[in-house]
Amino acid sequence: MNGASRVVGEKTLQDIMEIPRSIDAIRENFDSLKEVAASIVNRNCRCLYLTGCGSSYYSAMLMSIPLQIHRPKLNVRVIPSSEILMYLINTLSEECCIVAISRSGETAETLEVMKRGRERGTYNVIITISEKSESIKYADEYLYINVGVERGIVMTKSFYSMSLAGLLITLSMVAGKSSDMDLELDRLKEHAINTIEKRSIIFRLAENYINMGINRFIVLGSGPSYPIALEASLKLKESSYVAAEAMHALEFRHGPIATLDKNVLVVIINQDGKSYSYVYKLYEELRNIGANVLRLSNKDLDEDTLPLSKTSYEELDALSAILLLQLITYGYTVASGLDIDSPRRLVRVVTHY
Repeated sequence: MNGASRVVGEKTLQDIMEIPRSIDAIRENFDSLKEVAASIVNRNCRCLYLTGCGSSYYSAMLMSIPLQIHRPKLNVRVIPSSEILMYLINTLSEECCIVAISRSGETAETLEVMKRGRERGTYNVIITISEKSESIKYADEYLYINVGVERGIVMTKSFYSMSLAGLLITLSMVAGKSSDMDLELDRLKEHAINTIEKRSIIFRLAENYINMGINRFIVLGSGPSYPIALEASLKLKESSYVAAEAMHALEFRHGPIATLDKNVLVVIINQDGKSYSYVYKLYEELRNIGANVLRLSNKDLDEDTLPLSKTSYEELDALSAILLLQLITYGYTVASGLDIDSPRRLVRVVTHY
């Protein structure tokens, strides 16, 4: 390759391949993440807002899961930053905590929520991969996750990294849920390395979907894998412009199953945990009616299943699915003749609303 040429999609692929190193970077920040978790707990916030925009909002959804399950008395609100601005600004007060997620630290709506919250006395935390940003002016805790600059426009390693950091905060807020995290991060990293090493197999699978005429994706998830399904659907839409949607797994029977045809692929995230048996039953039903199905799981593996990580936490295993889905998106987009590094009409930072 000479200096004037480049491989299509090389920036995004390089970002994805740096995810194992990103896990190490987050491990180095674990003490700081636990300190932030303790600060939120010690403040006895009346309400905790978890917020962001786009992919960052889905990260906020994922980090909320441990609190919703294990701390039901805590008033946790997971809301896009724009919705807080339009409808809920007057609910912010010194009794509230805000944890905002933003790759740049300068996303317009998220920045404004932090600013308006600061005016009302909220305790503000920002999770970002930007060393310096405008949001530092409004943050009580500025959590810079040093995973390097993201080269691509679509969020890949930043989504994985900020989601993992957020999960470590909320798992640390749940008594007894973070003592063995070093081992769990090893397992997560091992899965990431193994997945990346097998990327050529995943790319061939994605190319085969094009040859099959697949032009619509439905991504199903439950519990912690639902926000991952949303993020996967967004990646497919913004990268390859294909029709893609996400929904709670068992909701698929309640109407959308009627839309299945030979051009639809159903992707089922079926991590071991509370929803496993219910979602696995749906998977078997779809196979029996001849639907095109791809399953991601860490249990009962078969020829239509790609492996997830196997940790002690359902939330972490659900997060591991996004790496597989990012690689599928990359393979599908590049095989479609599109440049995933330059998606149309997208910008790195949305600076107005």
